[in-house]
Amino acid sequence: MKKVLAIPVIVVITLFLLTGCMPSPPGGITPPGEQPSPGGEQPPSQEQPPPEEAPVGNNAPTAYIDAITPPIVSAGEEVTLHGHGIDTDGAIVAYRWRSSLDGPLGVNPSITTTELSVGEHDIYFKVQDNNGAWSMEVSDGVIITPEEPPVPLNIASFTADPDTINLGDTATLSWEIAGAVEVTIEPGIGLVDQADSIGVSPEETTDYIITATRGSRTKHSIAMVTVVLPNSYSETLTPVPAETSSIFDGSPPMVWPPGAGISVGDYSTNLAIQGFASFDVSAIPADATITGVEVDFSSYSTGDTPFADLGCLRVYPQHYEELGEGDFFTGTPTGALMRYCSEAAIMPYDSESFLEALQDSIGHDRFQIRFQFNEVETDNNGDDDYIHWDNNELILNVEYDSYQ
Repeated sequence: MKKVLAIPVIVVITLFLLTGCMPSPPGGITPPGEQPSPGGEQPPSQEQPPPEEAPVGNNAPTAYIDAITPPIVSAGEEVTLHGHGIDTDGAIVAYRWRSSLDGPLGVNPSITTTELSVGEHDIYFKVQDNNGAWSMEVSDGVIITPEEPPVPLNIASFTADPDTINLGDTATLSWEIAGAVEVTIEPGIGLVDQADSIGVSPEETTDYIITATRGSRTKHSIAMVTVVLPNSYSETLTPVPAETSSIFDGSPPMVWPPGAGISVGDYSTNLAIQGFASFDVSAIPADATITGVEVDFSSYSTGDTPFADLGCLRVYPQHYEELGEGDFFTGTPTGALMRYCSEAAIMPYDSESFLEALQDSIGHDRFQIRFQFNEVETDNNGDDDYIHWDNNELILNVEYDSYQ
């Protein structure tokens, strides 16, 4: 029996080695570990899943250079590159800039550099999408010129013209600066251009300091404006006797012989009287600034009751030079410098109107005024209604400033 079984085994092994297949066991014997199929049929082989479809093709992104600014720049100065990309089926995830002269420049959509070498650069830009695809490069240009040597920081000039002024006058500051980033003038002026001029009117002698700055470097210069203050003077003026008198409204008017002061009002003859006083101001310098005038007409004499009968007394400016009959005023007076409506009002006081009128007379030899009662010329009552001043009782105390 052992001999009978040995021959089939050898045959099976020989067939497996030659064909790679094991023959079915004879008589439908099922190999160990396998279940026989119904009806003795062989089990069908397992079906393989169909292969997956190929992925849809990726669209490459597109790169754009938005700006290269400035297009021409000196070496060492900033150049800004700005670009963007568009991907129709994904997102932009990377950026690359490069120069035809200097190689790679950066990996951001916008970069700023001061390191570009001198020459004409072709600047290239590309972008990558989220599938790893790079766009085609786009390009633009920038020119880097040789660096200009910096202008030396220098205050070429800083002057005041004139450098000495009288109080209230104006000096002109002029300056020329090179190589500065900021220029200031103090006191009181502040930031200015590198070359300009400006008028100043300081109230006292002043050192104007100009400061030119660039980075950590600073330079200064000083221009002094000397202010000359005026001298202060006081002057007491009384009328010139030969030019001070009264005129009676007769037919014709009559000038009272000068030297006896002035009378204003009327006498018993019922003739109206106007008084005229002339003050010599030739000693006051032409550059004088009148700072105060005290009018002191407080010493006087009266006849009867001039204020009760004739109303208010007014004083007017009237430049008459040498007094004559034609200086009697017959019109409607205006522009009174002062008004007295009672004896109690005649007291010393500072008069702004007299100050202005006297200032207008500076440069002339005389300051002349007229006195008259304004409401009526005479009351025709046959009484003496007047007020009288001797020459030395008409007093102007004048204060003024002058550079002489």
